[in-house]
Amino acid sequence: MSKIPIQEVSVQEGYALWSASYDQEKNGLIFLEERQVDRLLAPLSFSKVLDVGTGTGRHALKLARRGAYVTAIDQSPEMLAVASLAAQREALPIDFHLLSLDSGLPFAAGQFDLLICALTLCHVPDLAHTLQEFARVLQDGGSLLITDFHPNHTLYGWRTAFRSAGVLYHLPTVERTKDDYLEAIQACGLTILDTAESLVGEIPEGYLPEEMRRTYADKPFCLSILARK
Repeated sequence: MSKIPIQEVSVQEGYALWSASYDQEKNGLIFLEERQVDRLLAPLSFSKVLDVGTGTGRHALKLARRGAYVTAIDQSPEMLAVASLAAQREALPIDFHLLSLDSGLPFAAGQFDLLICALTLCHVPDLAHTLQEFARVLQDGGSLLITDFHPNHTLYGWRTAFRSAGVLYHLPTVERTKDDYLEAIQACGLTILDTAESLVGEIPEGYLPEEMRRTYADKPFCLSILARK
């Protein structure tokens, strides 16, 4: 049996290729992440939301359906095109912007009462500056919800990866620890309310190779953090 060819790509290149199939795949990380997001958002009240790294609009669409005014940004025009089309189909007035986090957020201070950044920061080199920008645009009393590929993934050699046209593509991630996230959030003056580490073993059959699911059942796969300004 021939081995699947592996190709390293940049974050920009990777999500451009992944955009066409992203919402159709069975993704164990997204399974865990959405379960935690639903739990953490359920008791919150919000009306003006910023979705950073919206991708195909998974969370932007859900939040807009709840009646929130949603601004959603991403660095990938291909992923944003999928999100925009989905919003148009449901006539949801989401304000999409093509933006990179490298130069900060082009929004005035204190604009949003909820900022969600899902499965994105593992690709962002300057965590401290990015979180400072998050804190700046949040209203006093506003909530910050971060989810990410658990930083322990680098210990086990796990990669952000997807298959397309017979090739396995690997995207780069930044090596960090859970404490790096927590300390950077607290350094911005935010109070951490909840931290969840979802395990590989919580993922149902069919999402991951069964050998991986059994071998790493007790290892964290998704990190979710809720904080308040």
